[in-house]
Amino acid sequence: MKRVLTGLICIFFSWPGYCQTPTTGTDSLRLTLPQAEDQFRQHNLSLLATRLGIDEYRAYQAQAKLFANPTVYIEQMPYNRQTREFMPVKQSNSEQVIQVQQLLLLAGKRNKQLALAATNTRIATDRFDDLARTLSYQLHSAFYDLHYQQQALRVYEQEMNTLSQTVTLYQQQYDKGNVPLKDLARLKAYLFNLASERKQRLAQIADDQATLSVLLNTAPEQPISPVLDDMDPDPRRNPALLYPDSLVAMAERNRPDLRAYRDQVTAERQNVTLQKAVAVPDLTVQGTYDRNAGYIPNYFGVGVGMALPFFNRNQGNIQAARIRAQSSQQLASGYLLQVEGELQRSLTKALQADELYRTFDRRFNSDFSRLIEGVTLNYRKQNISVVEFLDFFDSYKTSQLQFIELQNDRLQRLEELSLAVGGNPFNS
Repeated sequence: MKRVLTGLICIFFSWPGYCQTPTTGTDSLRLTLPQAEDQFRQHNLSLLATRLGIDEYRAYQAQAKLFANPTVYIEQMPYNRQTREFMPVKQSNSEQVIQVQQLLLLAGKRNKQLALAATNTRIATDRFDDLARTLSYQLHSAFYDLHYQQQALRVYEQEMNTLSQTVTLYQQQYDKGNVPLKDLARLKAYLFNLASERKQRLAQIADDQATLSVLLNTAPEQPISPVLDDMDPDPRRNPALLYPDSLVAMAERNRPDLRAYRDQVTAERQNVTLQKAVAVPDLTVQGTYDRNAGYIPNYFGVGVGMALPFFNRNQGNIQAARIRAQSSQQLASGYLLQVEGELQRSLTKALQADELYRTFDRRFNSDFSRLIEGVTLNYRKQNISVVEFLDFFDSYKTSQLQFIELQNDRLQRLEELSLAVGGNPFNS
């Protein structure tokens, strides 16, 4: 009878997940958080692509070190009309000119370009570190949520198994006319409600699985089973977290997005200096050889050339660079204010979640688990009513799920605090 009831549940109420657990099979990929982090750093495609961006800017930096190439000019007389010779090469009947030019950058332009290129490389590194920080937070968040969603799923499966057995027994008693239909209907309705809630958990598990699959670059069909080690991060271990100035100081040291804003300010200031240097004309050094010059044969000469800065002194670019420097400074200051608010908000949520978690009596759930067995037995013996049984059953489910959600919410809030601080803030 129980198999028949289970089959009907799977078919008519669309509960295929009730027949098997989709995320805890033998083929599931079991990972601890450190193992997940290692795989994330080695195989995440977004990280690999962004890391190549750092190499790109290093190539630009290497390019900035190079000197300008010399220029060679060669002139040959193609036809001597007097001797009627093509491409004459004798000194008596031809003319050849060779010039070599070399551009010399003045006002330290090369060093200023190199300094700006190095700063741009640091900005690319900052962006990579910030992407790694953000994706690592997503990894931790999905990892914790999947772990606790799977725990909640086991609570539903335990209750549904127990209730399914009770429904089977009551169905037999109803068929014999020993129990009223309203009690059987109430039990079946509660079982259906449990299955509906369980489907919502399965949907959240599917979302978490998909997120981890992308972050870890694993096959989408490969189920992941998080293994959460015993951990008890305590924000109270670091008294510095209770002071906003200390929080901001930690974030300024650790957060790569803040470093990127500061480096961008540095880059814009360097660009102002470079644009001022560009206003200084560069020097061109030239050497000339004229084989059959009008003055004397085999003429050698040297010369220098420079643009005269009468009209164009790079005024527009200098002004634009100054505006960008002022704008970047304002953006950095504004972002720092945003970070301060984010830090305070994350700290408040983390401390509240941690306090609530530590006030929960963990013995309550274990006592409740033993008590539910006695209640189920008494109900089957009809010592308590169906209303009392379902009320206690629902209280048991609620208490179990609340404790699971409490643990999940606490770790999620602490991860948000780590994200805001830019590192692990739980050890001073």
